[in-house]
Amino acid sequence: MQLVKIVALGIAWVLAACVSTTDAIDPSGLLGAWTSAGPSFDFDIRESTILYEFDMQEHPYTVEGDTLVIDFRSVSLGVQRKRIVKLTPDVLVLQDIEREGSTEYRRVR
Repeated sequence: MQLVKIVALGIAWVLAACVSTTDAIDPSGLLGAWTSAGPSFDFDIRESTILYEFDMQEHPYTVEGDTLVIDFRSVSLGVQRKRIVKLTPDVLVLQDIEREGSTEYRRVR
């Protein structure tokens, strides 16, 4: 009976560790310029800000688990949350949490 409890606790611990780490995104993998189409960039992710091509201004951001949180510091754009659905060295897929649409970006080289 004791062995069963130990095995059950071990399995529960392993599952808890897997669940807690799978949603974490390493922010360093996001750094660089990304585009959804064409040779230009849509945005350039830096250490603590994102430079957007549409307004050529830097906006602060944080990464919370699997979510990119961007503070546009404006009434019209506010704070936006984008779920990071896929992140590889060359591809980034962001899903707009409010609108649920997603966009695929390619790293600009």
